[in-house]
Amino acid sequence: MLPTSPASQSAALEGQLREMYGRAAYTHKTHQKMADDYIARYKLIKLVEIVLSAATTTSLLVALFGKSEVATAAGAVLSAILAGCALYFKEASLGEQAQRHTEVGAKLWGAREALLSLLVDLQDGRPVEEVRQRRDRLNAELEDIYKAAPRTNSKAYGKAQEALKNAEELFFTDEELNRMLPKQLRSNAGTKK
Repeated sequence: MLPTSPASQSAALEGQLREMYGRAAYTHKTHQKMADDYIARYKLIKLVEIVLSAATTTSLLVALFGKSEVATAAGAVLSAILAGCALYFKEASLGEQAQRHTEVGAKLWGAREALLSLLVDLQDGRPVEEVRQRRDRLNAELEDIYKAAPRTNSKAYGKAQEALKNAEELFFTDEELNRMLPKQLRSNAGTKK
């Protein structure tokens, strides 16, 4: 077998790092979307509980003061539905689920940024062996994150795909970056001539 040149070794390593970066970016965004979905469901159920509580209280007050059998029956039915919502809410632990996905997303964000830094270091001429060692540590770190991560679903993956491909949620234009950065760190690439 012919020995590979340093340039081809560097290119192969860069290709692998780019793939790792892409997978970490997608997984990070998918966990963010899962957390968003859990939070949205949490808020919806809380709203439903508030509305049901108000309706139950109102119907029971009408039954108490108006001696209405219809209001009593409505209060009983609404109370049962409210109890069902409360049980579902307790069992689903939506807040905890959202928190778990948020925590995994934060860990993946750190790994993703480390991979990006490694790509920059490789292009800046950092020795390939150093980059490989750091890559191996990051790969082990990512493996641990993935093992401990809660499952995601295809709906969240689709939302992540839409966010990354079409909405470009992970990227900024030069102009946007220039508005965020202090004057001494701004580039000319984002300024209009």
